[in-house]
Amino acid sequence: MQQVISGALPLAGERERAIASHAQQRAAFGTTLQAAFAVFAHYPLPILTCSLLCFAGVVITGALVYAAIMLHGMATQNSYFSLAASAFYLQMQLQAAIGAFTFLVGRGAITWIALRAVAGDPAREQVTLRAAFGAALQRWKPLLASSLLYGALITISLAGITWMLREARLDVSNYRWVRRDANSILNMTVVRAIAQLPPDPGSPFTELYSAVRYHLARQSGSSLGWALYQQPATLKLPAPLLLAGVAGALLAFATEVLLCMRTARIMHTAPGGILSWLAPTLRLSLRHFRRVAAWRWSVRLAVVLLSVAGLTLPIAMHQGIMIPAMVSAVRAYWPYPVNISAYAIGAALIGAFTIPFGLIFEARMYLTLLEDDR
Repeated sequence: MQQVISGALPLAGERERAIASHAQQRAAFGTTLQAAFAVFAHYPLPILTCSLLCFAGVVITGALVYAAIMLHGMATQNSYFSLAASAFYLQMQLQAAIGAFTFLVGRGAITWIALRAVAGDPAREQVTLRAAFGAALQRWKPLLASSLLYGALITISLAGITWMLREARLDVSNYRWVRRDANSILNMTVVRAIAQLPPDPGSPFTELYSAVRYHLARQSGSSLGWALYQQPATLKLPAPLLLAGVAGALLAFATEVLLCMRTARIMHTAPGGILSWLAPTLRLSLRHFRRVAAWRWSVRLAVVLLSVAGLTLPIAMHQGIMIPAMVSAVRAYWPYPVNISAYAIGAALIGAFTIPFGLIFEARMYLTLLEDDR
């Protein structure tokens, strides 16, 4: 009997410690989430100003340029299809040229604000947008290196994912128009939602990827894609496509988990070497891999769901119902570029809130994990 009791007590203790550890992790996620909201609420003006200037402003400028070129060209040449490709490529080039710089500064500045917004810290009163920009510019070399590494890895992963999804007609490059029926609208919403799931590689990789997708959209869909559209039950993707898609998804998942705190590490320490942030970031992420994966992807999925419900679905309904009716009524194609630009501007305005919140959450998660290691 004594042996049974002595053997049961350690098991009970282990079980209690496991339950306590699980509860602590859940509480830590909630605490980190609350801290991110608190930072946003305490410094809304510098954070949103920085986000509008460095993230949303670039996309809005590009969308307005696209609309202006299209409307002016259609008014003078009365042609839509001959202008669409050149106008879009010019928009992507403009966004890439400006965004490649503002993306670095914006990430660094917002992360710097989040790292210093600690209750009881005298330095929190010195948090200004000017100081945040200055701190980011002091570390532009490691910020550039981190963006290039992250962007390259995510772009490689997107190549495999897009290759598989395109053959399955589940990528936005398969579509040019939204048909005027409920199935087409729902299908377009699902496809755009899938397109939002992988992480954004950031400028200029985002614009390069978008340009390649747009070029693919000028080609007809594959025979395999048409088979899916007509008879989904008979679809069998070849093994190389499945392998590319799965490998791309795994690479995107691992890259996001291992490098999501890269900017927090760079902005938390004094300016150093161009790759001095890499090893500490990887060590911290690997020690807490499960927690980082669960926390970061939970936030990503929540943002995607909000974006789909608030923007993607309404825009798809508008493009499938209102725009074709407007084109028929006015007997011109100008509603299409106006709608495309409006979609881009709406997405940019939503991103003006979601992008800085993601950066703030990453910074607060970084501090939380550092505190756990002490």
